[in-house]
Amino acid sequence: MVRAPVVAAVALALAPAAGQAQEGDRIVPTFQLDAKRDVRGPLDLTRIALSRRPDGRLRGEVTMRRAWGSDDLGARDSVCLKLYMQAQPDAEPPDYLVCVTAPKEGRALAGRVLRNRANGLPRLVATAFVTRPTARTAYLRFTQASIGRPAAFEFSAESLTHGTRCPAGIGCMDVVPEAPGTRTFRLRPDTSPG
Repeated sequence: MVRAPVVAAVALALAPAAGQAQEGDRIVPTFQLDAKRDVRGPLDLTRIALSRRPDGRLRGEVTMRRAWGSDDLGARDSVCLKLYMQAQPDAEPPDYLVCVTAPKEGRALAGRVLRNRANGLPRLVATAFVTRPTARTAYLRFTQASIGRPAAFEFSAESLTHGTRCPAGIGCMDVVPEAPGTRTFRLRPDTSPG
């Protein structure tokens, strides 16, 4: 007879803790909005975001003003998250790039994680898995290990296309936030980038 009240009391005592655990598991992205129609090309960035998933992987998000896909990306075009660990955003290229590019074959967008090098072109270090939750948005999932497991870093995004509406040789570029602005993303609390 005594067991039922004890079990009920234990369940009531644990209920707030369970609620807090669920609240702590919520994914709250770090994001940046951008003005619409601030670039002539088809890849007009309006929102970028970065979040840590429950499995530890990172998820970047790029959202355009209108629907877009592999037809909007030529061989020299890309949409990239730029990650700054040690590099200074106002003076140096990013340490890593996480990019969506045109597929070599088929229609599925390709995702890559690249490490910038001082004496050459960026080097491929991992694959980023690209999914499309909407026609305007692409998610890029990649591991923390692929970018060196930093405690914190700065990030921004850039789209670059070379369509007929873009200046020859230069292309159309959109940067979010406006250069050299960045957003800070912390993987561990109370840390600063760099």
